Amino acid sequence: MRVIHTADAPAHAGPVPQALASGGWIFVSALFGAYPDNRQLPNEAGAEAGQLLTNLAAILAAAGADLTDVVRVGIFMKHLQRDRPAFNEAWVRHFGEHRPARTAVEVSDFAAPARTPDS
Repeated sequence: MRVIHTADAPAHAGPVPQALASGGWIFVSALFGAYPDNRQLPNEAGAEAGQLLTNLAAILAAAGADLTDVVRVGIFMKHLQRDRPAFNEAWVRHFGEHRPARTAVEVSDFAAPARTPDS
């Protein structure tokens, strides 16, 4: 097993690696759309989704992979119905024609620094 880390994506505050590589697979820990240099979030859902996918791409690159290697993604959003269109736009921009399987679930809250505004 190999621990994957890059300064090009925000590190977790706790004892969680950005990703692990094992047996030809890369397992990426929970991500959020913060900027890697200051852990601040963009002010709107589309920008946050875009940054989240940029962070994912950076972690995959550190592991020697890219977004075309992604098989499945689990998405947790506080305002799924409201923010889904913006997320989908960022998804298409980053993944292009590649379409990994995806599950999206609405949750009531996140640990910081995830976006939580109701407006």
